Amino acid sequence: MSRDFSKPVKLEAWKRAGGRCEGCTAKLFIGKFQYDHRSPHAVSGDSSLFNCQVLCTNCHDEKTNKRDKPYIAKSNRIRAKHAGIRKRRGFRRWRRFNGEVVYAQD
Repeated sequence: MSRDFSKPVKLEAWKRAGGRCEGCTAKLFIGKFQYDHRSPHAVSGDSSLFNCQVLCTNCHDEKTNKRDKPYIAKSNRIRAKHAGIRKRRGFRRWRRFNGEVVYAQD
């Protein structure tokens, strides 16, 4: 599934926003806004209209750095824990609890 929103989804999100940032209600200008996932795509995999929001550049950057990145990192740690994988300090590979080496996918 694509990470990007389709053109119809972007158009509907823009209409819903009414030319205003859905975070701070500032007026949006061409090139100064982003279509953003409410729930990060890395976690939800959802690129629907429900998960799309139109944000000004400032709101987008703040949301991405303060909320999305830590949430994705925690999700990855939990997923690895439940898969029986742990990361050894100083190594760029993963080990299962039984000692089997698994290389991380980039």
